[in-house]
Amino acid sequence: MLLKIIILLLALLLLPDAYIYPVYVHRRTGKRWLRGLYFLPTLLLIVFMVAVISANDMKPSVQPFVGTFMVCFLAVCVPKTLFALVDGVGRLFSSSVARRVFRIAGMCLAFLSFFILGYGYFYGRSHFVVREQTLYFDNLPEKFDGYRIAQFSDMHVGTFRNGHEGDVKAIVDLINSQRCDAIVFTGDLVNHQSSELNGFGKELCRLSAPDGVYSVMGNHDYSLYMRYPTEDLRKADVDELKHRQHSYGWNLLLNENRVVRRDGDSIVIIGVENDGRPPFPSLGDLPKAMAGVDDASFKVLLSHDPTHWQREVLPATNISLTLSGHTHSGQFCVFGWSPVKYVYDEWSGAYLSADGSRMLNISNGIGAVMFPFRFGAWPEVNVITLKRKE
Repeated sequence: MLLKIIILLLALLLLPDAYIYPVYVHRRTGKRWLRGLYFLPTLLLIVFMVAVISANDMKPSVQPFVGTFMVCFLAVCVPKTLFALVDGVGRLFSSSVARRVFRIAGMCLAFLSFFILGYGYFYGRSHFVVREQTLYFDNLPEKFDGYRIAQFSDMHVGTFRNGHEGDVKAIVDLINSQRCDAIVFTGDLVNHQSSELNGFGKELCRLSAPDGVYSVMGNHDYSLYMRYPTEDLRKADVDELKHRQHSYGWNLLLNENRVVRRDGDSIVIIGVENDGRPPFPSLGDLPKAMAGVDDASFKVLLSHDPTHWQREVLPATNISLTLSGHTHSGQFCVFGWSPVKYVYDEWSGAYLSADGSRMLNISNGIGAVMFPFRFGAWPEVNVITLKRKE
């Protein structure tokens, strides 16, 4: 994984040094050993990166070290890059006052970014929150007025290692304590392999709700980011992941549906396999998933990738509510802004169709991928209350 972006990583690591060292370190440091000391963090990160790549950074056992490396890498590179950019702009001015202002601003941004990265790694990744949402529909059956669904998504359970195994218990306790009528999981249970679930089965089995636990597959659940000697071995790992979800008592919906009944009324929970834009897998079969479903039924669709809503759900169906994940809100959000908004039109929270009759809800997810960090886009459980629109 890291090998694919090694050029980018080295550029982010070395380019800020190419500015800071000649402008500040070389000019203002007389002793050579002190000058050399400046490059120590860079050299340590390069050694760390080589060690992680050499150990096969896709292995579940290596994933915690990948996360630690990424946080250390960003904690060094981001502050230096911000300072170099802001201070570099300041040096375009002839005024010494202007240069000083930009220099101070660059230092402040550097310290702020370092604080955010540390906060997100040590605290934010485990700052689990509950987002309460009430969604109104004209066609909701009367007996389901007030029906509560607990949605969680993007667990990426392999990240909960290295001292954070207890977080999985905390997540299960948090979901169960909401006492919802149904629990749904909208994909990405693992990072790369089914073996990441080793040791977590006992806790995941405890998830329970009166109408059951329903789940779908996300792009990370198809073992696409690992190299396997044969395609059959990859498929076998995917089958193992499916088997484990069934063994937890979850209703894994692979282009299928289930009917939930209440005193003569009913709603339908539909689940599709991951249906994303390239490079993500597109394995969803919505017509198959809706087979046998009455057109007038109130339908809830579980589809991991939110782009599916605009691409197929809205133009081809009358599904009232779609529940997705996938975006993580970029794992970083301040004042309602996240860089992920430039990738996805819908990326967090509830969205209404143009005619006002159908909705999409995107969970920020409860885990983390690539590196264990969250700031602003806190890991969340969504508690959705369905209400009849009078």
